[in-house]
Amino acid sequence: MSKTVTIDGQTLTARQVVEIARFDAPVALAPEAMERMHAARRVVEQAVSRGDRIYGVTTSVGAKTGVPLEPASIEEFNRRLLQTHNFGHGPTAPDEIVRAMMVILVNSMASGRLGVRPVLATMLVEALNSSRMFRVHLWGSIGQSDMSPVADLALALYADITLTSGEALALLNSSALSLGTAALAIDDLRRLLNSWTIASALSMEGFAANPSILSPAAIRSRPFEGLRIAAGLIRAQLDGSYILESGGPRHLQDPLCFRSLPITFGNAFDSFAFAEQQISIELNASQNNPIVSIEDDTLVSVANFDMLSLSMALDTVRLALSPVVTSSTERVAKLTDSFWSGLPTGLIEEDSVGLPGFNGLAQFHKSLASEARLLAAPVVTELASSSHSNGNLDRASMATVAARRARETTELCKSLLAMELMVAAQAVEIRKAAPLGASTTKLLNFIRSLVPHAAGRERVPHPNPLLAALEAREYDLSTIVA
Repeated sequence: MSKTVTIDGQTLTARQVVEIARFDAPVALAPEAMERMHAARRVVEQAVSRGDRIYGVTTSVGAKTGVPLEPASIEEFNRRLLQTHNFGHGPTAPDEIVRAMMVILVNSMASGRLGVRPVLATMLVEALNSSRMFRVHLWGSIGQSDMSPVADLALALYADITLTSGEALALLNSSALSLGTAALAIDDLRRLLNSWTIASALSMEGFAANPSILSPAAIRSRPFEGLRIAAGLIRAQLDGSYILESGGPRHLQDPLCFRSLPITFGNAFDSFAFAEQQISIELNASQNNPIVSIEDDTLVSVANFDMLSLSMALDTVRLALSPVVTSSTERVAKLTDSFWSGLPTGLIEEDSVGLPGFNGLAQFHKSLASEARLLAAPVVTELASSSHSNGNLDRASMATVAARRARETTELCKSLLAMELMVAAQAVEIRKAAPLGASTTKLLNFIRSLVPHAAGRERVPHPNPLLAALEAREYDLSTIVA
């Protein structure tokens, strides 16, 4: 059973979101979080009792900002505010995304900045620990709070209790769908990036590529941290390989999909470092308006629901992966082309039937790579509009779209990695160059335990077994080659 994750509103990580959302790790609220929520709620209740004008707490919202709420109508206002923003339709979120939303929401409550009663947080924890599921629609958010998707969740979870001053807006102003989806995607994509870097070493052996690109001199000449990490990781897989010996490489200058490997992966590592830092901060930052300041005993009107930082982080990751994807497609194409590889066409021995071998897989690889590149288009260049809420909401971060695209990119990259592994393994075996690196030998054995070598009239194996194994290992090849 997974270790219990304690939610305190300040130290949540993307990995903890994954453990709870995907692997049902138990959840507990930290005692200090309970104290903080009680203190924050007292700030709200005292402000209400004083008659302070507070957006969404003692006044209406949006186009009716400033319209005061009668004390007797506050509970009805909260109920109807959720219903007013509940237009969910279209595709529904997978269970793990709904659970990730719940984790983000309870962590926000635990920070004390929402000012909701602690019972709302304890109900979320109970729902998570009992694996209670909810129907949440993916459509309906422009990234300035995930109002409609959160309304789906809130109306179902809190159907039997009455929400009071400020609680409905505190829920609606959450970016739980965007951030929960992003936390799952960034954890998966980081593992895929590490594994793809490892896999590229096997492709180098299949091509008999020149390893001079990994030399200390090459790395010193471009002092990027990501490049140093990528080159070191690839070089470690090739320890003991024939291509490190004199006469191992076939060419002085390989195509750039091989020659630029440490640069391509290195750029992605540097971009991920930025994105992961931003998302790490965002996981424990406020996305609400207004926020409760326990320290100042007040509520402050803000624009924290603007998720530009998350959109930019996710755009950066997808853009950084685009050259990784393109490079992989070119390696697959070069390995299956006899002109470039010096191996049989399609990486399959000639037979009387004349089948094209792995050329069909290479074409499929190119198809998925094209989709991944289209998903890399940034969303932070959104079209602003002054037509909503009397011009008050005049821009949008589109964070939910950025997060969905990151998740879709994960699925495509998983398949692209699996297919490159299959092609690299086939090329290595046909080339018959030896020895392979100690780590790449382990990787080849792992591949062959799942998909067979294609010889003669045999069909090219389907990648499904390899795909399933990659998913079961959370796309992490480091344990294979260790």
